[in-house]
Amino acid sequence: MADPVVGNIFKSGAIVWLAPAGETLPVADTIAAGAAWGGNWSRVGFTKAPVAVKYEDEEHDVDVEEFLSSVDRYKISEKIMVETVLAELIADYLKLGIGGTVTTVAATSELVGKDILEAGNDAIKPKYVVGFEGTYVNAVGLTLPVRFFVHRATVKLNGELTFSKKNGDYTGVPLQVSGLANTASNGRLFKFERVTAPKIA
Repeated sequence: MADPVVGNIFKSGAIVWLAPAGETLPVADTIAAGAAWGGNWSRVGFTKAPVAVKYEDEEHDVDVEEFLSSVDRYKISEKIMVETVLAELIADYLKLGIGGTVTTVAATSELVGKDILEAGNDAIKPKYVVGFEGTYVNAVGLTLPVRFFVHRATVKLNGELTFSKKNGDYTGVPLQVSGLANTASNGRLFKFERVTAPKIA
């Protein structure tokens, strides 16, 4: 803990990135705010809703006969979820939430170009590493990143796809990322990283 600092107040949107599970996390020492994360990381396009993180745990109280209050408390389960709504209705984003296979057909003189998602009857869910990045400006005017990573996760469609000409909204793809224990790192669930200063020249 420390004395309050106005510069620690964070107000930013977030850019979402996704890679196959096991992909190396971007290194803050080499990847600046707003830069591509490299490797197998892919940016997940525009969002029409804020990126929201929810962490939950279940606790067990240790009680003894001698006291009315519990004498200790343990976590007995935990989970983390990241939710947003993607603004672009494309087959690749539907696949993230549903699974299946996307086939892209190029236009020819006889065929229209199209993306096709065939989905259903897939029991095994792909595993991903998911991250997102926001930025803030420090006291000397430098833009620095704040990054959040879920080491292993599955993704699901988290609501309805709504199609209407009459309401004042447009169709989005609601997704929920649900974290899994990172078996390669002692069961860790997520990582938060805030760059506080650039390298010293």
